[in-house]
Amino acid sequence: MGAILVAALATWAIISALALALLAALLGSALAGASACGGQGALALPSGQGAVVAATVYEGEGPGAYGAGLAGHLSFAELGLKSAYDSDRADADRLGLALGVGGPLAPFTRLVIRAPNGRSVVGEKRDIGAGGPPIDGHPRAIDLWRSTREALHLPPDWSGLVRVEAPRGEALEVEAAGSAPGASAGQSQARLLSACAAPDRAGSSLAARIVRIARSQLAVRESPPGSECNPYGPCEPWCSLFASWVWSQAGVRVPSLAFSGALYEWAAAHTRALPASANPRPGWTVFFGSGPSSPQTSLHVAIVEAVASDGEMTLINGNYAGGVRRSGPCLPAAASAPPPDGCAEPAPIYGYGAPGP
Repeated sequence: MGAILVAALATWAIISALALALLAALLGSALAGASACGGQGALALPSGQGAVVAATVYEGEGPGAYGAGLAGHLSFAELGLKSAYDSDRADADRLGLALGVGGPLAPFTRLVIRAPNGRSVVGEKRDIGAGGPPIDGHPRAIDLWRSTREALHLPPDWSGLVRVEAPRGEALEVEAAGSAPGASAGQSQARLLSACAAPDRAGSSLAARIVRIARSQLAVRESPPGSECNPYGPCEPWCSLFASWVWSQAGVRVPSLAFSGALYEWAAAHTRALPASANPRPGWTVFFGSGPSSPQTSLHVAIVEAVASDGEMTLINGNYAGGVRRSGPCLPAAASAPPPDGCAEPAPIYGYGAPGP
């Protein structure tokens, strides 16, 4: 009996060692994959991975950096602006580097924030800031807006350390540094960023590529101003040229289409077209007017950049005031309303195009 027991224990030890070796190999492979992804200029952090960082609080009023309201939201600002006076919204998603995760978080990214008192909330990035000196040797990475601080039961003048991590089942979408605002159209096209293989918040790496490429073009303007001469096609109205170019650069096999209605019809035939009642997702195209039949009914198309937890969307438009510019955030029903509640688009939404089935 003793010999049998010894043999069984030996067999169990061998099996355990093999299992541990396999687990170590899998972890090593996962970490190597994350490192390689970071080397491409972008990084997607898996759920549960986080860091201890320094945080402070702020009580400001008004909208955050992306025009999104702070009131009624568990908001935070990612810190790391080049200066306290840098408020260029086209630059806002390329700044805020203090978290040290390879680049700033995308607008409206959600983070689990765990306070020293044991309380935690899921906050949303709705602002950016300049930051300040380290606290207890940790970089000052985020500011907690009033509602977030109150939910964590922290006093108004609090500062200290918090742990931040991705919510369970979500990946942190991190913007790559390198496509500088103010670059020429040619420079912007030369600096298109490749996406990691990990899913983004929309559940698709294709969506992540579309959004990154659209953001990389935010510095592009018509040249000369008012000429409608653009880098995406001939000198003509070019919102659809821009949108179809972005999709094509991201890997969607769409031709260059100068008419927004033609892009909608192409999506209906090759990927997916959706009605105005659909819930938009990053990477989709959004169409304005009454339908795709003619230039008098299909007036404009834009790329959905981000969708906040309350349904507000932020858009990136070609041929918008002479350039590639953001609009929003706004609820889809208010797309044609003026700011601050609307996106100032030329007409209500008549449909969406999804880049894949």
